[in-house]
Amino acid sequence: MSHGASIRGPSTTLSRGDIADGLLDPLAIAALAVLLLNDHVLKRAAVGTSWSVVTGKLSDAAGMVFFPVLCVAAIEIGLRVVGRARAPSVGVAVVVAVVVGAVFAAINVSVVCGTVYATVLGTMQWPFLAAASLVQSKAVPAVLPVAHVVDPTDAPFAFAAAYVVFQSRRRRQRALSVVS
Repeated sequence: MSHGASIRGPSTTLSRGDIADGLLDPLAIAALAVLLLNDHVLKRAAVGTSWSVVTGKLSDAAGMVFFPVLCVAAIEIGLRVVGRARAPSVGVAVVVAVVVGAVFAAINVSVVCGTVYATVLGTMQWPFLAAASLVQSKAVPAVLPVAHVVDPTDAPFAFAAAYVVFQSRRRRQRALSVVS
């Protein structure tokens, strides 16, 4: 717990340093590093080789560890902004893990879900791509779906989303033991 100003929540008093500190977890940082290195370096180097299967699975595992942690952190920050900061909620982490895991599994086993995902993500990225194009004096690109391959062998990685539940349990115990 940091020595920042205290925040009164429904069940305990927290330091501002506790809000979203799951992002500082060593496994979350490692997952993000693996995801970035893999997606921006290793996948390109592995194109056309048998290693491309490994790099794809590595991204799935790292993403399923990191993304739920990011979602829980965003929720904690949102609760802080509206004045409802509290000790990390295991219940929130369970809901996030189930939703993220279910969506990940669905987009990897269903062509319809995969297509919806690719279209929605492409649409969400478009304003940033359009702004970058305008800044570079280039033509504004069309809204396009992102590349996505439906691969049922990726679906089991959805279980890695459960890490956020274990992490939240640890964080909650730590926050409550410091307050007691």
